[in-house]
Amino acid sequence: MDLAGLDLPDPDVPVPVRFLGHWDAVLLTHARRTGVLPEDIRSRIFASSNPFSVGTVLIDGRVVASWSLRAHRIEVVPYGPIPTAVAHELEAEREALEAFHA
Repeated sequence: MDLAGLDLPDPDVPVPVRFLGHWDAVLLTHARRTGVLPEDIRSRIFASSNPFSVGTVLIDGRVVASWSLRAHRIEVVPYGPIPTAVAHELEAEREALEAFHA
């Protein structure tokens, strides 16, 4: 998030893969949330047919997938291709979240 009066990081600084929980405040309250949650996938995250929302996966600060805990495993459902450059990082985060839930 940008904070008034502070310098922005260099554009080449890598942004880590992050798993956000259900109803994460970043997706609910950020004034420019389309920078984080593209409108074309918003209904996959928030829908009246799914009152609990879903967990989301951020790559480069944008939602690119959802995640859920099923049968003691974290399952990731991508909404498009996952860049090869971050596939290992995503898997490491998935495994860490799975271990946390264990």
